[in-house]
Amino acid sequence: MSPEENKAIIRRFYQRVVDGGELGAADEFYASDVELHFPGIPEDPYGPGPVRQLFAMVRTAFPDIRVTIEDLVAERDKVVARVTFRGPHQGSGMGISGTRPLAAWTRIDIFRLYEGLIV
Repeated sequence: MSPEENKAIIRRFYQRVVDGGELGAADEFYASDVELHFPGIPEDPYGPGPVRQLFAMVRTAFPDIRVTIEDLVAERDKVVARVTFRGPHQGSGMGISGTRPLAAWTRIDIFRLYEGLIV
């Protein structure tokens, strides 16, 4: 797939899974044998299940979370996204008390795609 097609896949991922809360849609974007690399986690999880778990935890604490794609760069099979997550903190979780009215954080995600799936 072209870099532009890969960027479109990543845009749809953020729109559906993060903004839309369609956690089950992670299966449509991630290969079943994907190996994920999350900072601070000693053992790399496999499969789209950990992605669903991560965003379920995020949406529990921030049910109205929205993501803004600040930068999206693609070359060959890689897409790099600099994104900002914003939302009112309405629950407990992620080590933050429920008293914080608005939270925002920026992160950089690096994806590799193969045949339209994140691997």
